Amino acid sequence: MADLGQWVSPPRGALAPRSGELPEPGRRGGAVSSGPLAPVFESAAARPGSDLPRVAGHAAAALDALPLPSAPTLLCDPAGRVARVNAALLRMAGRDARLAGATDGLVGVPLSRLVVGPDNDARLVRPDGAMARVRVVRWTLPPGAGGELAPGVTAVMLVDVSDAPAAVGVRDDKDRQIGVLRRLARAGTWSYDLRTGGLQRDPSLLELYREVGVAQEGRAGGPVELEQVAVLCELLRVDPAKAEAGHLVEHRVGVAGERVLSCAARVERGPDGGPVRLVGTVQDVTETRTAEQRTGRATQRYLDLVTISPVGVGVFNREGRLVDANAALCALLGTSAERLRGVFARAMTVDPPPGAGDLAWLRPVPAGARHGYRVAQCPIRRADGTSVWCELSVTVSVGDDGRPFWLVVFTDISERRRAADVLRIAGTHDELTRLPNRSSVSARIGRLLAGPDRAKLAVLCCDLDDFKRVNTALGHAAGDQVLIMLAARLQRELPIGCSPARLSGDEFVVVCDDLEAVGGVVRLTETVAALLRAPLQVDGHPVRVSASIGVALPRDLAIAGDVPGPSGRSAGAEDLLRLVEATMYEAKQRGSGELSFVTADSATAAGHQLRLEDELLEAIAADQLVLHYQPVVGPDGAVRSVEALIRWPHPERGMLLPGEFIPVAERGGLMRELDRWVLRTAAKEAASWPPAHGGRPVGVAVNLAGLLPGDRDFLPAVREALAESGLPGDRLVLELVETCLVSLPEDTLAAMSEIAGLGVRFAVDDFGTGYSSLSRIK
Repeated sequence: MADLGQWVSPPRGALAPRSGELPEPGRRGGAVSSGPLAPVFESAAARPGSDLPRVAGHAAAALDALPLPSAPTLLCDPAGRVARVNAALLRMAGRDARLAGATDGLVGVPLSRLVVGPDNDARLVRPDGAMARVRVVRWTLPPGAGGELAPGVTAVMLVDVSDAPAAVGVRDDKDRQIGVLRRLARAGTWSYDLRTGGLQRDPSLLELYREVGVAQEGRAGGPVELEQVAVLCELLRVDPAKAEAGHLVEHRVGVAGERVLSCAARVERGPDGGPVRLVGTVQDVTETRTAEQRTGRATQRYLDLVTISPVGVGVFNREGRLVDANAALCALLGTSAERLRGVFARAMTVDPPPGAGDLAWLRPVPAGARHGYRVAQCPIRRADGTSVWCELSVTVSVGDDGRPFWLVVFTDISERRRAADVLRIAGTHDELTRLPNRSSVSARIGRLLAGPDRAKLAVLCCDLDDFKRVNTALGHAAGDQVLIMLAARLQRELPIGCSPARLSGDEFVVVCDDLEAVGGVVRLTETVAALLRAPLQVDGHPVRVSASIGVALPRDLAIAGDVPGPSGRSAGAEDLLRLVEATMYEAKQRGSGELSFVTADSATAAGHQLRLEDELLEAIAADQLVLHYQPVVGPDGAVRSVEALIRWPHPERGMLLPGEFIPVAERGGLMRELDRWVLRTAAKEAASWPPAHGGRPVGVAVNLAGLLPGDRDFLPAVREALAESGLPGDRLVLELVETCLVSLPEDTLAAMSEIAGLGVRFAVDDFGTGYSSLSRIK
């Protein structure tokens, strides 16, 4: 955006730069362009206030399209610079008339340098230094004249009043041209002779009065110039100096005052310096005032919107320096608008990109982009040295002087980033303990197995002994607290190079990168066992647990024989995990707090576990499991309902009972998929059964151990099974293990209540073997 201009004199408003606030082109001042933002804020603290720009400008096309009379005439912009001249004026000024409408050498020149002296006796300065006597006639054109003109465009006609007498026809022509220009500007002139008291109005003024409905005689509702006459006469009597300054007043005339006339008057003096007459101009400025009000209201709406906006809004000039900021941006950056003004965009950015200069993330708007561009995320420095992540929406707007500026919206995305981090961590970390989960620890073991220090690796699998006792005695909330405290202890006190993870339930894994650094495998197992055995305090109750520990080393994969699974893959990180789990189960069978290393038996068990997991997963997907049903008979001998019992017709090992493959599903994390299959299949088969004796429909009971009411998939899975099968809800009974009813959070109760609303009933499996409570059953 090298063509972005500086603001010269923008209007004052709630968020626009004030005149003199910005440095001149090429200058540097105020804030430095690098380093911490706090010193930058301090260096900019003394800068004056500023406002937001109002978007307005002059339409060059409208100026070019405006018809001019043949008399010497020019148009001036609101700053008093020449914007357009006609051929007659070029000839009067001693210039080439053929340049009219092109580069005539006068466009952009201040009128005060071209015409000097009072309007009634001025001098036109020619290039050769000669001067011509002229009379200056000025009119301010309304916004609607000749196109969409901005307020403040002035038409100027120069009348030649040199000593050579003009022909009557020439004077008449000039008067006629002046009249055309006055009518175009909806203006007229008047004069009041102080000696005779005579008031004269030119035809243009009379015509204007007729159009707007102003009476031409009398004071009550009479001509608007009478107030100027009275005021100026009084000033000439009491304060002649103020009379010289003239007088300006506006009147609302016509029906309900819908028209606005502006009347400007001044005093003319004779050769002796005494006042001889009052002269003035009356112009219809209704369109001008309407346009100003419309612009003011639009600007106010814009300012109100920016002020109440909950997101930060900042304005930057062509140098990348912040000109102003709304309250939301000040709050976001922890400072005031006064300290923010003058700060470079680069200084606001944490680690700005190389070569960004002072503009940092401000850059040209891509071609065809209607609404600028967006920076998805950018760390913005706060006044206290911290940072906040923001999404930046950048566009280019135009100030009142016609020069563009950057408008930037800052949206705080810190919460969005934190939510994304939570989702990202959820795939690799355990939700309860925040330790790495199975997939994460498997990836870590894989990297260590592939590294040069593979032989130094050790993996410990630790399963808490009789942890169900804690849940049944103190409740599941206390059990969760024990797991959280143990996880924190492992993270805090394990030797350097050792990292814990949670596989499932009460099962932890410790991965050691370098056995030599921790004193060997025996020393490591003693340290881990001591950490898990140390007492805890939970809700004022002392809790002591122990753990059965299995140990596996990379060389143990050779003992397992690199047993491939059904998919043909060779042994790796996941196989080492299964091997250490099998070793841990072997230690657990010998008693509490036991330690076990990999043996041929545990390696064989791990290989069987691996094969069975893969085969079970394939059996579930291929619908190769079957359900047997055990009837529940009433006192009258009629079948009331049946309980679904799962069986696996294994192609090689024959019919497998649940005791042979349910532990495999538990260790492999397949219980939820297994429960979904049983629920879906039982509902589908039960829906096709004929009524029992007496026409009573037979219900079906399904035991759930992996898919529980606290799971997010529980409610959708039950609904889906009923919808697909067409089984009425009152014919389905869900059997839950007693331990899952010990603690029922609000979301779990809500899910159970919604399922009960469908007619589904709940039953307790193995009641009396755990935390038995009739009040909980109720």
